[in-house]
Amino acid sequence: MVHVSSLPGNGPKAGDIILRRTNDPSFRFTLATTGEAPQLTCTTFGEAIAQADAFAQCHNVDVWHTDDSRVFTRIVEGRAVGSA
Repeated sequence: MVHVSSLPGNGPKAGDIILRRTNDPSFRFTLATTGEAPQLTCTTFGEAIAQADAFAQCHNVDVWHTDDSRVFTRIVEGRAVGSA
């Protein structure tokens, strides 16, 4: 399920994974938790999603994609219903 968030408070929460595309030819995508520097680099979108999804399911967090750090799209729902 994909949700586009542009409303305050409707975006990533503490601990969620943020997936970003880069311009670096050696790695095209980075993964980081909210408020942190990139912690993992991936060469393909599929690889980034697989890594992020595995982490999200184990740690009960969501995965978000952004191009501009202002508008986020939730691409994996790993947070249990009702959790904050």
